[in-house]
Amino acid sequence: MENDKTIIYKSYDLLYDAVYARDTLKENGIEAFISDEGIIPLSVAVSASMGGTKLHIFEKDMKKVKEILNDY
Repeated sequence: MENDKTIIYKSYDLLYDAVYARDTLKENGIEAFISDEGIIPLSVAVSASMGGTKLHIFEKDMKKVKEILNDY
C-alpha cells in the first residue's frame, strides 16, 4: 500500500511543461496526472503564489520518473 502513495514530483510555472512531462511519462508506461492547471491562465503571480501546476506520480515510480524526465 505504501507504494500506491501519490506524491508531487514537481511544480511548473508553465502548463505546457507540466503537460509535456505528464505525456512523456505516460508514453513510457508511467501513470501521472497534473493538478492546479486552471490557475496559470489567471495570472503568473497567482500561479506562483499557489505553487504552479503540479505533476503527481506514484512514489514507487520515482526512480524511473527521474531517469525518463532527465533524458528530456
